[in-house]
Amino acid sequence: MTKFKKGEMSVHLPNRKLALLMVVVLFFVSVTAFAKPGKSYDVKIKDGEKVIVTRTRETKPEAILEENDVLFNEAYGDKLDLTAFKAGEDETVIKINRGVSVTITNYEGSTYAVFASGTVSDAIKMAEISLPEGASVNYSLDEPLVEGMEIEVYGAYDIKIKIDGAVYERTVSGKTVGDAISKVDLNISDDDQTKPGENTPLMNGIVIEVIKVKTKVYTVTEKLSFNTKYLYTDALAAGKTRVKQEGQNGVREITYKESYIGDVLIDRVVKESNITKRPVDKILEVGTKANVKPSTTPSSTPISDLAVPSYVNIGANGIPTNYKKAINAKATAYCMPGGITSTGEKVRTGYIAVDPNEIPYGTEMYIVSADGKRVYGYCIAADTGGFINSTDWTVDLYMDTEQECVNWGRRDIIIYIL
Repeated sequence: MTKFKKGEMSVHLPNRKLALLMVVVLFFVSVTAFAKPGKSYDVKIKDGEKVIVTRTRETKPEAILEENDVLFNEAYGDKLDLTAFKAGEDETVIKINRGVSVTITNYEGSTYAVFASGTVSDAIKMAEISLPEGASVNYSLDEPLVEGMEIEVYGAYDIKIKIDGAVYERTVSGKTVGDAISKVDLNISDDDQTKPGENTPLMNGIVIEVIKVKTKVYTVTEKLSFNTKYLYTDALAAGKTRVKQEGQNGVREITYKESYIGDVLIDRVVKESNITKRPVDKILEVGTKANVKPSTTPSSTPISDLAVPSYVNIGANGIPTNYKKAINAKATAYCMPGGITSTGEKVRTGYIAVDPNEIPYGTEMYIVSADGKRVYGYCIAADTGGFINSTDWTVDLYMDTEQECVNWGRRDIIIYIL
């Protein structure tokens, strides 16, 4: 048996370690038992348009964001606004100002890409760009930042401006000659020109010559001619006409602006154009009542000036002998000198207007009046009739003159499809 001297420990070393461990455990148990848990409270997280309301015991904003899986990165310009945050109080607010990507070009032409939040001033500070005395920016310094904003910082330049024989020295900040001209008070109008041009970059010592431009504004009136519309009626004999409504010309007022350097006209533009009186159509009634005896053999020369193709045979009775089918129809006439058909052809006798849903463009025909007295002749479907949805006639035949249209009137015809 091992013996100990007076005053020596009478326990073995392993028992001493166990005793110490028990003391530590009892200490932590006592602390835990008497510790008070943190107070839970409501926090509102405003992340742009997104709002999160959460209940937490955390007191640090960063911990609250992490607890709600809200990412926050100062390297991308994100900033916390904690002006409405008070730890432990309900309805407290954490606001996140998200950074956006912007570019900043300084007055020396160097361009910086940065992430920042807040205002243009904040972005310039983030890029560590100092504004020299007299410098300006293409946005207000308190303009809120938006994604993709391009900010330009302009230096201050000593320039000379020549105007009306005098020379003025000024210090201005801007990008171009136009910027400089807009910032000096020298009675320069928007119409005046500069040499060099307004888009020329500014630089120290540049001399800008202002060329004075005189302007004149005046108004003229012009006539708007009326159109003639034809109203076909059986109340009048064929070839007779009667005015149902007189036409009236309209009036248009046009305001012009002319610019002069000295006495030389350099520009003329229309500032305004208004119709002060609309034209009134002339309505002409055209008789369609037959006043001749029917005949079976056409006795007139064809109106169309299109040559009859060699493969079409015209018989002694004046009608084709080799046609695909014949259609009984009605025809009116129209006149539009110098016009263009719906198919792009210049109008001429022989190109007629049809309903292309019934008679396709390009269809070759030979047309004779049903009473046998008039022959339109060989023709091609090339235009669209404005009549197709409103009246009962089938084709509109082009004539060279208004009088020919009147003489034709509205007639029963036979269309021979070739």
